[in-house]
Amino acid sequence: MSEPGQGAAAAGAAGTSAASASLYIVERRLPKIDDYQLAVLQAALTAAAARFSARGDGACYLRSIFLARQERLLSLFLADSLEAVRAVNEAALVPFASIEPAIELPGLAQPYLPSPPGPGGVPWR
Repeated sequence: MSEPGQGAAAAGAAGTSAASASLYIVERRLPKIDDYQLAVLQAALTAAAARFSARGDGACYLRSIFLARQERLLSLFLADSLEAVRAVNEAALVPFASIEPAIELPGLAQPYLPSPPGPGGVPWR
């Protein structure tokens, strides 16, 4: 498990040092958003984070998860500070409800286990 807010595994990809990079979750409420608008939003976040990272401002957009029924988008960032995450999101012109430090709880890597054969030797699906 990572230390609170730490994301050392992704730090190299972000261009930030492992000692200073932390994970942050940005929450957005997005009622009535469609797939195209989600794609535009993600492009804006990606572009803004790339600009900040190129300047050495220590912020990297990792990914987002959209919870359709709740109309919420949760975006994961690796950054030197909460202020860097805020600046990226403001530069992307995408409103947000909150920014919180996050702790990654990695799952166990599980190898693919085929289903046991069913009747006639056909695997269960």
